[in-house]
Amino acid sequence: MEVSAELRQPDSLCHQWLGEMEDISTYLGAIVSVINPAVFKTGASCIREISKNPYRVAKRENLEDLLKIWRSPYTSASLISNRDTPLHRDNSGGYSTMDLLLSVGNYSNGRFQTPGLGYEFMYNSGTVIGIVGRIFMHGATAWGERLCYAQWNKQNVLDSLGIPSTDWVNINDLFSGLL
Repeated sequence: MEVSAELRQPDSLCHQWLGEMEDISTYLGAIVSVINPAVFKTGASCIREISKNPYRVAKRENLEDLLKIWRSPYTSASLISNRDTPLHRDNSGGYSTMDLLLSVGNYSNGRFQTPGLGYEFMYNSGTVIGIVGRIFMHGATAWGERLCYAQWNKQNVLDSLGIPSTDWVNINDLFSGLL
């Protein structure tokens, strides 16, 4: 478990970008807290544990500064720019952990496919998708300028911190706090 090379650089564009994404990351965290509360709680536990025990993180240069602006309940994030993503499964997330994808940009005809589930979705700018990316094959296509902001909890981070993976989400989890 370590801080990525890009985020270890002092005053990097990545730090600036994360600072500018604080509000959006907070909104995305709110979305995952509704669609999969267990993933939100697990991710928040990871971030708290890292904050309390930063020595557990290798290559932790600038970790303290990074934690001041990290608003996501996920331990990992990636940007995919102007790339159609062929059908694939992700291999670093948990088997029952929902990943979150946000697509933005000036593009048309965006489509998100999940053939194993038998669905194809419109994937317009501003779309947020939650998917168990390690289990379900998925891919996206679009015409134009597009950015996908993907977030997930790495299984090896959960394991390193001794935080159990989430159980599968079920409908009762979503409605348990509403009555």
